[in-house]
Amino acid sequence: MKEFNRPKRVRLVLALTALALSPLALRAQDQSQNPANLMLQDVKDRLKQNQLFLEDAQKRGKAGDAAGLQTALDNFSRGTDGLNHALSSGQFSGTPNQQEEALSRVADATSKHTKTLTNLLNKVPAQAQPAIQRAISVSQKGHDTATTNLQGFHTQHPNLGQSSGMGQTTSEGAGRSAAAGGRPTGRPSGKPGRP
Repeated sequence: MKEFNRPKRVRLVLALTALALSPLALRAQDQSQNPANLMLQDVKDRLKQNQLFLEDAQKRGKAGDAAGLQTALDNFSRGTDGLNHALSSGQFSGTPNQQEEALSRVADATSKHTKTLTNLLNKVPAQAQPAIQRAISVSQKGHDTATTNLQGFHTQHPNLGQSSGMGQTTSEGAGRSAAAGGRPTGRPSGKPGRP
């Protein structure tokens, strides 16, 4: 009789283990379809990765590597789509200044990416052009969404500095602090702080 009980126990343990782990699997699956809120650093990292994909696409296009170009453009489009989804569903978190900076960075980067892709469009074979056109479309959507969200953000937070402008590009890039980004310094009330 013990021989028959042992397989039943093993099956019971396996079933209970699967049942216990299923919420974890479901949660991980849900997060892949609906990513958690992005922080400013996440946005910086994703934009940097997208820039690398774009640079790889340029190199592949110049070398005549159609398959490599397609892969780099697909990766770029996928990364930009992820940011676009986060923008569309308001998945940025952090302080209002960090949210503003994230939106500004996306708007600036996607504007640059669109220009780069447009220049690349005329330099690649005809079979690669649809992938570039899709990447341009995705990048333009990201720029439009970021710009719209930034305008709405400034409507909701009128006391935050807008002097840096939307779509304005900077040569310093990721290393700029809020004070160096053209925003007013001092306390949130707008009154200057102590020297």
